[in-house]
Amino acid sequence: MREIDTYREGFCIGILTVLISVLSMIDARSQSYFSAEEYICFNSIYGFALTDADSIAKRECSMAPEDVNWNIMVANAAWAQILAGNHESEKWNAQFSDYLKKSRGLLKDADMQADKDLFNYIIIHAFKTRHELLNDNYLSAASNLNTCIDQISNSFGREEGYEPFYLTSGLYHYFMHRAHQEYVLMRPYLMIYPKGDKDLGLKYLYELTTSDDVFLKTESNYFLMRIYFDLEKNFDRAALHAQYLLKSFPDNLIYRYYLIQSLVAVDSADVAIEKERYLESVSNNSELSMDQKEHFKLLLEEID
Repeated sequence: MREIDTYREGFCIGILTVLISVLSMIDARSQSYFSAEEYICFNSIYGFALTDADSIAKRECSMAPEDVNWNIMVANAAWAQILAGNHESEKWNAQFSDYLKKSRGLLKDADMQADKDLFNYIIIHAFKTRHELLNDNYLSAASNLNTCIDQISNSFGREEGYEPFYLTSGLYHYFMHRAHQEYVLMRPYLMIYPKGDKDLGLKYLYELTTSDDVFLKTESNYFLMRIYFDLEKNFDRAALHAQYLLKSFPDNLIYRYYLIQSLVAVDSADVAIEKERYLESVSNNSELSMDQKEHFKLLLEEID
């Protein structure tokens, strides 16, 4: 399927991947920064109750239209829909772009020394980069990287005081190091960016797997699952992270898709039962359209 294939391609194009990976579904902050409504919305996204998540985000944003977080959340809900089989949807792509643009406008006069504003700025450009890569717009994606590289650099060293920076710093260090190792022709270009450190990147991501914040814990496990599946080819470890994610969100079809892929890679006897669970989640999800359900069924059929 195109979205999943594009994920895989994205993990293989070097430095651009730094920002693809910065965030898939989260405006992560330390636990005290989340409202009850934000928790509900994130749980809906992770639990694949995508229509519900969109409704919550739009309702809250309508009551606080100048709130950067809720504007990002509406874009986030649209992004989840795009990945769930709506890649060509004008509605969801427009919602995604419009609300990110508004979020960026709201941050125009923000103090980028403030952790919250700095983090949101990185998130906005991460989402924009990821969307450009989904549509194979590599030059635009590279432009987004250049736009926020100073902000990413400014966040280094602030991880201990603001836990979400462990996520962005961890991903940056891992992917920058990998890009330098694997893309020799890109090295002169990469020299203008802060140097990466693969071991430090993984250390930061694992730091969050024991976080008290359920969202940071979820995102760190998600990206570790993707790193070990797509890049390190350590399928046993990828499966462990997928299984951890599914304990909290058993109906998340993306997590279960990667668990099945990992189990197939290691020739596990559990493949059949996980495929059953996957199809059951597809069938029982009343918030997915028939086209979306068909989309996820086709994904499963494409697994070798």
